[in-house]
Amino acid sequence: MKGENYLYFCDTTDEPNATDEAILIPASTVRGVSIGGADGSAHPGRIHFSCEGFVGDGNSKAHVILTFAGDTTGVQQIQIVDDIVNAMNSNPDDGFVVIADAKNGVFCNPLITGVSVDSAV
Repeated sequence: MKGENYLYFCDTTDEPNATDEAILIPASTVRGVSIGGADGSAHPGRIHFSCEGFVGDGNSKAHVILTFAGDTTGVQQIQIVDDIVNAMNSNPDDGFVVIADAKNGVFCNPLITGVSVDSAV
């Protein structure tokens, strides 16, 4: 879709070749970004993305968890979220936005250290 950004996440350092090693999410399907767990629980070293699911049953969700240094301060956590939102709202010509790519070591914020993908929760 023209004008739509697609967010790329890859959680392997090898070529992604299995389920949940990489995902490309339309930005319009993101339903929430939170520091900690999806249920609001305290997990200070991670950011949780909730998205519409991709299995076609109308009930499932997809989620991606970004991890970062456990001693990251609240101000730094807010900066990470700000950088994610800025990346999501950027205007690349092709609509392709890398949020976290462990294979190539590319992250939208340098404090992000890892990513975990689950396409059907």
